[in-house]
Amino acid sequence: MNKAVLVISLSFWHSDKMELLDRESCLALLQRYQVPGHIVSHSLRVAQVGVFIAAHLKMVGEDLDIGLVEAGGLLHDITKMDSVHTKQDHALSAFRLLETLGYHAVADIARQHVRLDWNIRHNPIITEALLVNYADKRVKHTSIVTLSERFEDLLRRYGTTPERREMIRKLLDEVVKIEPFIFTRLDIGPARLNELNCLDPVARANVKGIYG
Repeated sequence: MNKAVLVISLSFWHSDKMELLDRESCLALLQRYQVPGHIVSHSLRVAQVGVFIAAHLKMVGEDLDIGLVEAGGLLHDITKMDSVHTKQDHALSAFRLLETLGYHAVADIARQHVRLDWNIRHNPIITEALLVNYADKRVKHTSIVTLSERFEDLLRRYGTTPERREMIRKLLDEVVKIEPFIFTRLDIGPARLNELNCLDPVARANVKGIYG
């Protein structure tokens, strides 16, 4: 078995917090709102990374809804292309859309995928939103990279003003603190995520049990 494939117990996948928004429904929403293929591929990879981390955390006792992490990863950029044209904050526009559709928990993850709420940044707790936020910051296009490489790319593409560059650096400072907060609970390190690069972004963990 490829080391990168995490096999997850079916009972881990959903909890009562999930709002009947499964993977197929998420993909249908991306199609309905005509999300371009490159954004869909990025979102699939973010979901893959988020689920991988969430399953490891679940195994050490964290109370997480893996299905919610997957949905948040898949839908966090649902309005990104529209926002390029409208100049809106794509995290907020995704939040508004998903709220309108009745997916409140997923909407909240989308709202926080660029920057976490103040209370989570300053007193971190492991939440589905924190994991999607971190996963997104490890995925450049469809490749899993280090935080440094991801933020170098963000500065190059979006750091068009001093104010934007300062905000991007601030986001990097925040996620650099979150990374050890996540991985000190686990027997794997951040570099383990790189193994997922050998999988297609669409690949999903085999839902049967847990490998040793």
